[in-house]
Amino acid sequence: MLKPASVPGLAFATLLAAGILLAPARVQAASPEIQGVVAPCVTPERLMRFLAARNPRLDPRYRDIATYYKQHGEALHVRWDYAFFQMLLETNNLTFRRGDGRPGDVRAWQNNFAGIGATGRGAHGDHFPSVSAGVLAQLQHLLAYSGQRIDHPVSPRTRENQDWIVAKSQALGRPVRFADLTRRWATDRHYGRSIEAVADDYRRSFCLHEEMAAAPAATSSLGQTRVAAAAAPPPGGGLSVGAVPAPRVPACDVFEASFGGSVALLIRAISGTTINYTVLDVDAGQEQSQADLFIQAHAHGGEAIGWFPSREQAVSRAFQLCPGHAP
Repeated sequence: MLKPASVPGLAFATLLAAGILLAPARVQAASPEIQGVVAPCVTPERLMRFLAARNPRLDPRYRDIATYYKQHGEALHVRWDYAFFQMLLETNNLTFRRGDGRPGDVRAWQNNFAGIGATGRGAHGDHFPSVSAGVLAQLQHLLAYSGQRIDHPVSPRTRENQDWIVAKSQALGRPVRFADLTRRWATDRHYGRSIEAVADDYRRSFCLHEEMAAAPAATSSLGQTRVAAAAAPPPGGGLSVGAVPAPRVPACDVFEASFGGSVALLIRAISGTTINYTVLDVDAGQEQSQADLFIQAHAHGGEAIGWFPSREQAVSRAFQLCPGHAP
């Protein structure tokens, strides 16, 4: 192991005292834009499996709801996967009940899947004639929040308020993200994070394993190449004939740290049952020594698995490897 005194320029204690080596800080995944492309790992069938796991007593009339999200979402170019996750949050997984079991302000018969017009104090909000119409109303309302006006909105709330909604969204001067719905669509200051937490749960179940397998190998400046390992078999040995095991997805998280340099390394380390990926800014030409120093201080047993010309590229790679990071 490299001794601290052999680090070029500064001793280990001096680096810490000067604040040059920062303790890792968790990196949050960027909230997606309301209008955008849905990941290949998202399908209506998988969304329904995800929903059924959260609500085993799902009403049969919702059997096609994920298909409606895809159909209407693709027509409007709205992220229908995140609209689906928003629906799960708003309706408590289509139970229309609060966390304590009491009925919410919006009732199931309304086909109102995102609390449109339910402004509190018992207001039930808008109602729609079918599940499909309710999904369309939510997606149109999201489109208005993205800054686009709708000619013939299904929801009365959208018709009455879209001029104000669109104007406020356009005033941002950038694409509107789901995080921007916080304190606008809902007063909850954690609203955007709550939607992202549902999305994280989905990615852990249906995206992480195949994205790790499909992602290209990362080559480090140390001449090492690392390929994601195959999922381990379940305890006890072999499989029963015809059985298909569910992938064992490891828990993971993404952090960032810095020496203040212009290039970035991706450090992989295992802590208990969690794989930690740290994006480490380093000085060009000192990748090896600074990586060793960081690993010694914060990532015992870890290794550099990638070199990147910018921090943004390293963060992107980290989230390819860990799309379901802990919130």
